[in-house]
Amino acid sequence: MREQNTTQIGEHTTSHAIAPWWHTVLLIAPLLAFSLLGSLKPAHQALSQHHIRQYLVTLAWEWILAALVLWGIRMRGTPLRQLLGARRSTLRDWRDDIIFAAGFWIASVMILMAIGILLKLAHLPTPQKALAQLAPQNALELLLWILLSISAGICEELTFRGYLLQQFSRAGRSLWFGAIVSSLLFGIAHGYEGASGMIAITIFGVLFCLLTITRGSLRPGIMAHAWHDIFSGIALMLLKHAHAF
Repeated sequence: MREQNTTQIGEHTTSHAIAPWWHTVLLIAPLLAFSLLGSLKPAHQALSQHHIRQYLVTLAWEWILAALVLWGIRMRGTPLRQLLGARRSTLRDWRDDIIFAAGFWIASVMILMAIGILLKLAHLPTPQKALAQLAPQNALELLLWILLSISAGICEELTFRGYLLQQFSRAGRSLWFGAIVSSLLFGIAHGYEGASGMIAITIFGVLFCLLTITRGSLRPGIMAHAWHDIFSGIALMLLKHAHAF
């Protein structure tokens, strides 16, 4: 069954685009614009203040992205099921997804730690320092952070590993082409984390693409993405209160 799901994804790469290409440009343009704005020094200074406003704006932006994706595939008659991947009809399937998501998350955290060490050796700022400015500082902010993390898991996986992965896979008639392009866009979209953060997140994006292709579904990636963001926020919050940053 798993081989069948993966083959179906591969077969889609020889078909027509899942949405109009003008719509893809319309989707990518604000991603790049907001990334550029987020990379500016005044924006960096604002990250450490007004957390609740920042979380709410980001939350709204995540769901706007998801709405844009749904609008684009609807124009071409592409079913949402195609982006989500294989159905999970039994508890055993869901259990397997959870196990894969947990294993992937642990492995990816270790890879990100190794990347952080390499960046430090290269005298580049680690991504954690940029993220620490966004970390929640109290119970209300933590609650909003968890909600934002779940939304990011759903909306960003739908956008990058659903829409963009399949759209560019069809353009290049290769899943690898789609994985590379969508991962580069995923990294570039996080300009507020600086150059080192974008490098780490691009690699993170490639790993998520591999998980999606292997499982034939976005669901494990959604779980792992949400877990990673939630626990990163909690860990950074604790470190911040311990004056580690």
